[in-house]
Amino acid sequence: MTPRQLRYFVEIARTGSITTAARTLRIAQPALSQHVALIEAELGTAVFVRQARGVQLTADGRRLLARATSLLQQFDNLRHDITAPPERPRGPVRLCIAGALATVLVAPLFRRVEQDFPEVRLVISTAMSFEVRTRLEARQVELALMPNAFELPNLLATPLYEETFHLFGLARLFGEEDGPIRFADIGTRPLVAADRDHDLRRIIERTALALNCPLNVRYELNSPELSLALIRDGLAFAVMPPSAGGAACVPGPQAIRARMIVEPCLTRVQSVVSVTDQPLSAAALAVQGALRAVVAQLVDEGLLQGRLLGEGA
Repeated sequence: MTPRQLRYFVEIARTGSITTAARTLRIAQPALSQHVALIEAELGTAVFVRQARGVQLTADGRRLLARATSLLQQFDNLRHDITAPPERPRGPVRLCIAGALATVLVAPLFRRVEQDFPEVRLVISTAMSFEVRTRLEARQVELALMPNAFELPNLLATPLYEETFHLFGLARLFGEEDGPIRFADIGTRPLVAADRDHDLRRIIERTALALNCPLNVRYELNSPELSLALIRDGLAFAVMPPSAGGAACVPGPQAIRARMIVEPCLTRVQSVVSVTDQPLSAAALAVQGALRAVVAQLVDEGLLQGRLLGEGA
């Protein structure tokens, strides 16, 4: 298989149609079909299932897509790494950030990369933690910032930042209570929480089980923004990191207060993650360093509440 054939294959997989891919690639459809046939003959297996309205990847096709995406990315990075001076990395870098941490990070990170590495083109996306893992394993992104990545196989995780959790609720519903709150004192307050596939939900449920403190999870939402809407309406409280809801804590008739949870203090480690079998390009290493510098700055300025981990902490 040649790099060109792999690019043809990836484009067909992306569009789900040989006809559409042929139009995009500006190649005759019979010629493109012949390239697919050559790939399948070389592999000895089908990579697409032909359907009335296009094609669908087989299980072997999905595995080929992950490897092809990785190989093509390395081909692209090779040119940039060889031709760019070490002090001036260039090329695209795709970063996926899990959860609401992105809202705090994206602006200063883009600013830092544009200032220090003007020839690096950073592309940022966001997703739930399990989706971030899928994108990494499919080589759709080179880097990710995600929680509890040390639990995942085949991923290289560098701990970056340990964040704490607070109980968010309407100030008037807390009454005169202020300051930290014990986990056991969350009590029967109605909670909005992510579903059980979410790492934060697992953290609070493990803690509740260990302390024999049942929680009243009344609503399930995987969106911090929607959770804050329920909090503002007085329907629920929520256990979240300050990065998810700190900006909502402003004065007013619907003022939201965030109280740090103690006894125990709930924490979660955010790590910079990449796949173990794909060396990072010079541009990706530059973005990784910029990400650490930005997080360190935000922690120092109090815009991220937590503790810097690893080198330079």
